[in-house]
Amino acid sequence: MRPDALNDTLMNEGEEPPPPGLKFMAAVRWILLGLAATLAVFAWWSYARAELNGDAGTGQAAAKYHCPMHPQIVSNEPGECPICHMNLEPIVSKHAAPPSVESSATSARRPAPSTSSAAPISSNARAAMLRGSASAPTPMNPSSSGPLGAAPPGTTPITLTLDRIQSIGVRTAVAGEGSVTHALRVTAVVAPTEQGASEVHVRSPGFVERILVNQTGITVGREQPLFALYSPEILQAQSELLVAQQWAEGPKGTAANAARRKLELLGMSGKDIDSVVKTREAVRAIPIYAPQGGHITKKNLVAGSYVTPDMALYEIQDLSRVYILADVFQRDIGVLKTGTPGRFVPTRRPDFAVDVRVDLIYPTLNAEARTTRVRTQLQNAKGVSFRPGEYGTVEFATPARREVTVPLDAVIDTGLHTYVFVVQGEGVFSPREVVLGEEQGETMTVLSGILPGERVVSGATFLIDSESRLQASAVQAAMTTPPVIAPGNSADGPSCQEIDRTKFPDKWTECQKCSQVHHGMGSMEADCKNAIPKPWK
Repeated sequence: MRPDALNDTLMNEGEEPPPPGLKFMAAVRWILLGLAATLAVFAWWSYARAELNGDAGTGQAAAKYHCPMHPQIVSNEPGECPICHMNLEPIVSKHAAPPSVESSATSARRPAPSTSSAAPISSNARAAMLRGSASAPTPMNPSSSGPLGAAPPGTTPITLTLDRIQSIGVRTAVAGEGSVTHALRVTAVVAPTEQGASEVHVRSPGFVERILVNQTGITVGREQPLFALYSPEILQAQSELLVAQQWAEGPKGTAANAARRKLELLGMSGKDIDSVVKTREAVRAIPIYAPQGGHITKKNLVAGSYVTPDMALYEIQDLSRVYILADVFQRDIGVLKTGTPGRFVPTRRPDFAVDVRVDLIYPTLNAEARTTRVRTQLQNAKGVSFRPGEYGTVEFATPARREVTVPLDAVIDTGLHTYVFVVQGEGVFSPREVVLGEEQGETMTVLSGILPGERVVSGATFLIDSESRLQASAVQAAMTTPPVIAPGNSADGPSCQEIDRTKFPDKWTECQKCSQVHHGMGSMEADCKNAIPKPWK
């Protein structure tokens, strides 16, 4: 054979047969792809089912029941709320259709089977209460409603059956709203006016030779002589005036005028100067007159006293007008203004009541008493004398305000807390703290705590309050009772380090919250941690 023919034979060997097992490997590959797809579909279906049950990613069954009034109370089994004793309602999933109005109303009207004591708390409900202590306010917690008040300590909302309500005679009334005029009554005292006070001084030093008004408390008139003063300086000035009058060319000579002016500045009255000029004889002791009429309130001289210009010898107070000074608390001063009418009633003489009107509100506040002084004035008529220091009351007519009113029997006042029971539903009564105003006949005004139109308990209030406190005590006792520790749980609860933070971040966060909220509160921290569903690792 030729060499080239041999080469052609070697180069054209034909297609090689497939290696053994190729078809088997292809079948295995398709089987693996099918299994992966099946696992993916199963994982997606499991996650979607968990989402529908409200507990995706935890592997635990979601709570199925909760209290419609206290959403933090949840349970896996039907029962009743340990706080208000309403039957637990099924939790509606966010993917489910909302319940009908009729079914909701029917469930809300269904009373609890017991009204005399608190129901036992299940472990699930206990854990939910511990975890939900910082939850958002609910309709039964009025503190979330802005102006509404919170429930006072030691009380709890209660639910009573219709038979129970009728047997104890519960009555209700609607909180009304109307225009209320308040009479602001404050204590007041009579005081002398600042404009009616004066003092008597001399303008030249000298000696008191005679005292004409020698006692305090008496009434003097304007320019009435009080005492006689011998002053060498005034006597010398009189002699100078007589000499000037003798040598003057006329009655209005310059020297005479100067001498007369000097005597006036030294405190000698004009009529006494005219008398000296007329008689041409100097007066040894000149009279000192009262600058105004009034009552002598202070006397500071005796016969023979040496007096100087800096000494206040008499104090005279004009009491024809007096002040009525009232101290008004800071919370009430806003309703008063200049011109507000009032009526002053003396404590010892109520028959002598007089009408007054505010003419000044002082700009300062008494830091100790937290009051502001309000001033009125009145005229002291003849026969009716209001003396400084006399006490009484002033009743101011304040503008009408719209306020909420409730019956007197609806208010419970323990001395520490003041509250009413508000009807939250059929047979449901919730305590609510209120701030009271003034009593208006058979009603009491409420400044804050309830809204107009709300219904409050006005009869058998004491029995409702007793039932509320009894149930609150039972719930408190149940919460403080040591829980039954399930197998696998410790008395002190698990340590948060036992929870795998990477695999279960939600459970780790819940454990940290239990430690922060319930630290140092006995078994409450353990209860909260033991309620965290397993597994933890």
